[in-house]
Amino acid sequence: MFRKTRESVWEDSAGEQNPEDQAIQAPRKSAAREWVESLVFSLIFVFFFTTFIAQATQVPTESMKPTILVGDHFFLDKFAFPANYPEFMAKILPTRHINRGDIVAFKSPENPKIPFIKRVIGLPEDTLEIKDKVVYINGKMLDEPYKHFIDPNIYERGSGIPHDYVVRDNFGPKKIPSDSYFMMGDNRDNSNDSRYWGVVKGKDIIGKPLFVYWSYEADPYDPRSKSILEYAHEYVSVAVNFFSKTRWSRTGKILR
Repeated sequence: MFRKTRESVWEDSAGEQNPEDQAIQAPRKSAAREWVESLVFSLIFVFFFTTFIAQATQVPTESMKPTILVGDHFFLDKFAFPANYPEFMAKILPTRHINRGDIVAFKSPENPKIPFIKRVIGLPEDTLEIKDKVVYINGKMLDEPYKHFIDPNIYERGSGIPHDYVVRDNFGPKKIPSDSYFMMGDNRDNSNDSRYWGVVKGKDIIGKPLFVYWSYEADPYDPRSKSILEYAHEYVSVAVNFFSKTRWSRTGKILR
């Protein structure tokens, strides 16, 4: 009985590991290494999320006024839009249906590196025409409660004025190809859209705006190059005027 008890005690003690030995066998990662790994993982996640799922963005021009104002910051739903994915992935993604009246972001036909945001007016196979600022789809007048005008003048064909003024108010008729869409800004008298550079292919649509998360009373986009001092002045101005120039009533506004 005594021997058995001693053997049992010896076997139990041999099967146990000293906590100090265990710590020696599995050293902990350094704080610096953990910080670097966490940073790398966060960067990968942010890159994946903003590239394929959703992205914070804004419109720097007045082309979508009053629906979207200069200084509106909103999230862009990018999931399953072909323009965001390699071709082999686009083939297996679910189809995102585009409706007339949707606001969408897309690659500019003039410069694919610059995204545009406009409203879908003409669908594939539609015949679109603009007569005296009124849009007709397949011969029927389109009801557009969102459209906005800042110039009461209407420029007619054959009036001798520049072509860009004429197509602003009188355009077409134009048959839209089967894989394309006709885009227009809500601010019809101040929008660079399909009236000037043509239709947008479906494969170039990037996503749909969701809602405004912050709106700041900003000036329209200035295309000229700026110095570091000018950029610094803009950031300081935003910081100083954050509360007074933030349009709080637009926070959470659904864009449609």
